[in-house]
Amino acid sequence: MDTIIYFYKKRDLQKPVIDSVLMKDYQLVRVGLDVGEGRWFSHAFSTLGITVTEQTLPLANSLKARLRVFRERHNQIRFEKQQKRKLQDVREQVYSEIKCFLTELASFVDDRFECRCVYADTVRKSLILPEDWRSHIEESDVRKGNDSIDSVDPATGVHWLSWLWQQCWPYPEFDDYLQAQWVDPLLENARLHRFVVLGLADSTNYAILRCAPRMKSLRWILRESEDDQRFRDFVEDFYTEYGLAAAVQTLEGERVFSHLLLETGEPICILDFTGEPRIPVNGLARGSIWIDFCSVEEKARRIIERGEGIFYFSIKEIWKQAGKP
Repeated sequence: MDTIIYFYKKRDLQKPVIDSVLMKDYQLVRVGLDVGEGRWFSHAFSTLGITVTEQTLPLANSLKARLRVFRERHNQIRFEKQQKRKLQDVREQVYSEIKCFLTELASFVDDRFECRCVYADTVRKSLILPEDWRSHIEESDVRKGNDSIDSVDPATGVHWLSWLWQQCWPYPEFDDYLQAQWVDPLLENARLHRFVVLGLADSTNYAILRCAPRMKSLRWILRESEDDQRFRDFVEDFYTEYGLAAAVQTLEGERVFSHLLLETGEPICILDFTGEPRIPVNGLARGSIWIDFCSVEEKARRIIERGEGIFYFSIKEIWKQAGKP
């Protein structure tokens, strides 16, 4: 049975908390971590200090001034060495704890099947290297199978933790949100009869056909670039098969959905394939259902925190709530 490992942030922990939930056709392993920017639980070190070569020391004319410059230079070098030793100590301790965590996690993962991981946004920014750093680690000895901590570049500043995590973590990141396997459980929440579809993806037609038997109206809003012959053929075939004409609206420009106003007099079901984080919801009737197939956490926060009676669903929300009473 395939495994999804879901990482979420949980404060005031001393070590990772692991629980397992058996879903319909896969195993969900939830892992709580207390991590932050450059911090692994109680271990934190956010800066290496000042590098001497980057300092502009004053010119010295007198003997007294030259002695003062020499002392400053000596103190800077000593401080930098102290900082590097402290960082090395922190790295070695965190490296050891991550390895122990992986040993514990192994009892929840069956290596005979596929295993992928998902990060809540608050965890991902602490454990995943920014794009401009990833090429460096791919060229390092770490990616060539060298398991020595000394082969890891310290990545001055907050990225030292990301470097260690990249070295230790064996599982790929999940990115199949729009596959039918993950679309299906969300469609169970599409209980209304009036639908608005936002955007276009490979699984959009599949989702619409699944909901077709209970549709009384269909409005489809997409980018102008997505309005091609293949799309028009589907809309025509859908009308022929179900007798329901889709009201198509195309949008032109960048970030077009952030300016979209959805005003409805009665609750509707929104099938959202855009991946856009900012789509206004203030015009929706209470009781409307928003299904976010791309699982954009910023969008989830915006909709849920408004508290305007809009029901929000995504696969990440399912994983976030799984196992809770």
